[in-house]
Amino acid sequence: MKKFILSSFIFLIISNIANAQEIGLGIEAIRKGGVENLFAPLQIRSIQPNSPAEKANIPLNWYIISIDGKLTKDLTNQDCLELLNNRTRIELFISPIQNIYNQNAVRLTLANEEGFSNIIKYVPKTKGVGLGIYKYDLDLNMPLIITSVEKGSPAEIAGIQKNTIILKINNKSTKELTVAECEKLLNSKKLELEVTDLQNNNVKNYRLTPQSYYANEVKKAEKGWVLSKAMLAFSQDNPKEKVLAEYFNTFNPDYNRTNGMTNKEIAEEDIQKLQKPYLEFKSNKNNMKFNKNLYDGINTFISQYKELNKWKIETVKNILVSYGELDNSASEKEVFNYITSAKVENSNYFINEIESRKHSINTWTAMAKEIKDYSVAYETKQKQSAPKVTTPYFIDNMDFREILWGWQTAKQPQKNGIYIITSQAGAKVLQSVSGGVLLTTDVTRLSNPRTVFVATKRQFVDDEWLREGMVIVFDGYYTYTNTLGVNRKIYKFKEVPQAEYWNRVKTNKYYFVK
Repeated sequence: MKKFILSSFIFLIISNIANAQEIGLGIEAIRKGGVENLFAPLQIRSIQPNSPAEKANIPLNWYIISIDGKLTKDLTNQDCLELLNNRTRIELFISPIQNIYNQNAVRLTLANEEGFSNIIKYVPKTKGVGLGIYKYDLDLNMPLIITSVEKGSPAEIAGIQKNTIILKINNKSTKELTVAECEKLLNSKKLELEVTDLQNNNVKNYRLTPQSYYANEVKKAEKGWVLSKAMLAFSQDNPKEKVLAEYFNTFNPDYNRTNGMTNKEIAEEDIQKLQKPYLEFKSNKNNMKFNKNLYDGINTFISQYKELNKWKIETVKNILVSYGELDNSASEKEVFNYITSAKVENSNYFINEIESRKHSINTWTAMAKEIKDYSVAYETKQKQSAPKVTTPYFIDNMDFREILWGWQTAKQPQKNGIYIITSQAGAKVLQSVSGGVLLTTDVTRLSNPRTVFVATKRQFVDDEWLREGMVIVFDGYYTYTNTLGVNRKIYKFKEVPQAEYWNRVKTNKYYFVK
């Protein structure tokens, strides 16, 4: 074996490995958490002693980005097994960084000189129930879809099928859980699932116990492997046109993702997720809480789409920098201009998706602006017309009782102060007069009750006690002539609806203005 190490790149040539007795390549690869995590590539977690992988000096904890040009983040575990099994030649693209084409990546070409069959063992042993799941995290109301069922797993043994929906995990509705929360529950010691088909016509209940299992039957290698080529991912032996074409192909509108949807379907679903609530806004614009949630949701989509475009272009930049076509200081515009002019195979898929996202960003930005402009104007008007109170609110009945009974001569009604006559204290109707009533209370040895006027449209009987929660607001002074012909100036209140009390006590909540 000859081994060359150049900087942080690996260049390996292995030959004459005949009749090896390893389990496949001797690589154990997993996805995060033991439950299949969509959009995450395989990570090399251990390498069997004396295996082709060990002899090839494949690094631990690196990521298998692709198998024969197919991105592992877009493949289920079973898909990876099918790609690795019953083959006479395999090309692996491995990288120290998840999901990123980068300068440290290595492309391995492995071949069997005598042929082989059923010798690849992917993830020799794992723990869990063997379910791959998918859910759109931005919308908790989306269903939790089973995208794959591992062979030999508790889920397969129980009869759970791919492309069905998990309604509940341990009696918790999946509509109220994020993917991370679902993954955590799926690794519970005891598991109860409520599963239905896509039409929700056939609900079934399952009880599972996560356990160690083999994803596929373990078989010994029948023939020998040869690592016929190991080269830098970005080298003259692996032309940039090929690397770019493989990457650009994943942007094909008809490219199937692990959740069973194509790129086109995913993009259309994103549009519908915002279009439906936007139409609700158009039909009822005055629900400020709804408007704020929609506004924030739109901006979340905008932010994510901008990040996606930035990340995709950065990935292409890494490739072009590795081939010396651009330097690290190249801007996104320069990268995009290169892609546009180079006319690499499948580049139209990449360009169209980037431009489509930009179009969506512009559309959503206009939607968000419309919602914000209307809502700010509406709330500003509401705020300006809201009752203005220049003094604190008096909602404790003791305030009015002290005014009425005269315990504290310094206790004066406050302008715009709001008071309540309740059953605890009450007030006595002294006399009904034009436009309202005169109220007082009984004389005690400690008090010299006042008489006050309350403007009200209701009729009362003299000497009647009011104990019904009348809401009144101080409104200045009232002058009347008593039985002795003497003019008296007393406090004037006016009765207001109870709703005004709540409007004053509970400040309005504004979502778009401070």
